[in-house]
Amino acid sequence: MSSTPETCDVVVIGAGVAGLAAAWDLKDLDVIMLESTDRVGGRLMSIPRGEHWLNLGAHVFAGEDSAVGRLVAETGAHAVDIPGTLTGVSYGGKLVVNGRVESYPFRLPISWRGKVEFMRAGLKLRRYVAQYAKVVQPLPGETLPERQARMLNFMDDESAMDVLGPLSPEADAFFRCTLTRGTGEPEEIAAGYGLGYFHMVWDKTGGLARNIVGGTQTLMDALAARLGPRVRCEALVTRVAQDETGVTVDYVQDGNPHTLRAKTAVVATQAFVTREIVEGLPADMLEAMHELRYGPNVCAAFLTDEDGPQRWDDVYAIATPGRSITMLFNMDNAMRATGAPRAKGTSFMVYAVANLGKQALALPDGEVLNRYQHDLEEVLPEVKGHIVERVLRKVDGGLPFPHVGRGRLQPALTQPLGRIHLAGDYLGSWYAETAARTGQLAANNVREQLDG
Repeated sequence: MSSTPETCDVVVIGAGVAGLAAAWDLKDLDVIMLESTDRVGGRLMSIPRGEHWLNLGAHVFAGEDSAVGRLVAETGAHAVDIPGTLTGVSYGGKLVVNGRVESYPFRLPISWRGKVEFMRAGLKLRRYVAQYAKVVQPLPGETLPERQARMLNFMDDESAMDVLGPLSPEADAFFRCTLTRGTGEPEEIAAGYGLGYFHMVWDKTGGLARNIVGGTQTLMDALAARLGPRVRCEALVTRVAQDETGVTVDYVQDGNPHTLRAKTAVVATQAFVTREIVEGLPADMLEAMHELRYGPNVCAAFLTDEDGPQRWDDVYAIATPGRSITMLFNMDNAMRATGAPRAKGTSFMVYAVANLGKQALALPDGEVLNRYQHDLEEVLPEVKGHIVERVLRKVDGGLPFPHVGRGRLQPALTQPLGRIHLAGDYLGSWYAETAARTGQLAANNVREQLDG
């Protein structure tokens, strides 16, 4: 390593949403960002394809008054409210994409026992989701960590499956599709967290119902662009240590070791990375980080070349119970909100998470793509013969999910660490929104520290 370390005001480690949000708010300072991979964006990723984009990660966001909404507005990225149906279901060869969700059991080919169980569980969920909707409302004077702790503690002592109760395999498949979107199985995830996912899907005004036209990568690249060469990709951090006057960061880039000295640091990596690279973490925080659980996400994008209007144009999301994929998304649906003419072809995204994701991780890429394509063509037979490109992305440990008992870990995870400030989606339950908010909170804390 060089005898004279490079210096800066702030070093941000990790160029996912959390790190980019922090760096964006600190861009007027001397900031250096270190990212271990060859791109910025973390689990948010899209690839441009002319008038389309291939999406390979998170894709829906909260409204204009959210943390991500603020970043969209400040960077000039183009976000729109999703115009299409978010609650489509394909089952037994039939596709239902309109009408009230409560009517679906009577319009899909399921047994009478399944219909009754579906309705009973649905009514129970409606009652609990109404309670959850009240819990998520912010309280006067409440801080972000306090609000997240309150939400995480809501129905934290039982699983989502405990709330639903015993279900036949037929009825179970429908609810599992929605619940596993958080990358854990219903038997693993806390009931409150599972209810939050139904709240997100059913509440189009207050949930996650915005899409970034051009793909999520456009926002990630816009955030990084203001930092220019201060963003260093393929820079693997191996050690972060603090003392009374600053923070020392060791990293490797292009095979060469480097040392960076900063006044303060934002560590925006996954919990299992943070616990390995940051020295001197409190014992209770280390224990909490070891207890956190991450689930797999195996995602594929398919580009087609059909011409003219199609029956899926007004549909955004379709649940696919009983298949190798969990959900199917029409990424081009967002374009309908812009008023642009329908382009030739469609960009679809499918994915598998939780146990389905684990199974896909173990298979060769080609076999996974073939299975996913088969399911896509069965749900929407019109795409057969029109698929011109397919891309697969496997992520093991991509998204943390609040498991039963997760709430009790929050105090340990959010305790102050001196000159090191943590950020990331593992610190709450709002996915990219948690990442952005904790990144912005870390930036505020850094600025107060430097000004003090």
